Amino acid sequence: MGRFQWSTCLVVLTETKEQAQSIYERLQPYLRKRGLELSNEKTKITHIEDGFDFLGFSVRQYKTWQGNKLLIKPSKESIKKAKEKIRYTFGIMRGQPVRELIKMLNPIIRGYGQYWKHVVSKKSFGVIANYVFQKTCKYLRQLHPKKAWKWIRKRYFRKPHHGGDNSWILTCPITNIQLLHMTWIKIKRHVMVLYKNSPDDPALKEYWEKRDRKVFDTENTLDRIKLARKQGYRCALCRQPLQNGEKVIVRNLEVPTGEVIKLVHIPCVR
Repeated sequence: MGRFQWSTCLVVLTETKEQAQSIYERLQPYLRKRGLELSNEKTKITHIEDGFDFLGFSVRQYKTWQGNKLLIKPSKESIKKAKEKIRYTFGIMRGQPVRELIKMLNPIIRGYGQYWKHVVSKKSFGVIANYVFQKTCKYLRQLHPKKAWKWIRKRYFRKPHHGGDNSWILTCPITNIQLLHMTWIKIKRHVMVLYKNSPDDPALKEYWEKRDRKVFDTENTLDRIKLARKQGYRCALCRQPLQNGEKVIVRNLEVPTGEVIKLVHIPCVR
């Protein structure tokens, strides 16, 4: 007989510590009847001014000159894990061509950046960017141990292709691809849906399509975003919005002039 392990995370907010303790005591038997239990290691009762970590974020209320303000930031543990993953990648790519290193690092940097970009993360972006630069310098010195730093800088560092004054962007001298700088990712606050805005309201069709496009851009890579924009965020086969609940894949489609790469729904291919 197989064993199924299931877990989830939840936060309960109350006005007093006594209310939180009461809910904790009531939750235990409720979950136990359903074959579940609270983790003693992860469960705690805390004041909002002391804060808590949840799904990679630190949630805490701070006292400012404007009054109390709740801020959500990437947690220290989340930043630590990002650094560990980056450090591990530099380790396994030691001695490999710069283009291969960039191909490995860009998805990692973009993934963490996209996950953090909806909260107060400007400082965290800068921390990761500086860490990547330090590891990059060490990597290049190991790649060319007999070359002077002036030669290394001239060969591997350029200004961003999209413009800017930062002339320290790691660039492959052969393919010209560049290492993503996390601070390039725009910080965008998550906008809640108004309670009266229903997806079934035909008058709000344009509102929901615009919102779905933003969600698609948040959850996908830059290459897929470019394809989606070219297609007007619609499936190349059924012409329905890409964000309709169906899984989207990249597919080579036959056209009179040859093959083109398009985004399509999986059911449309079948």
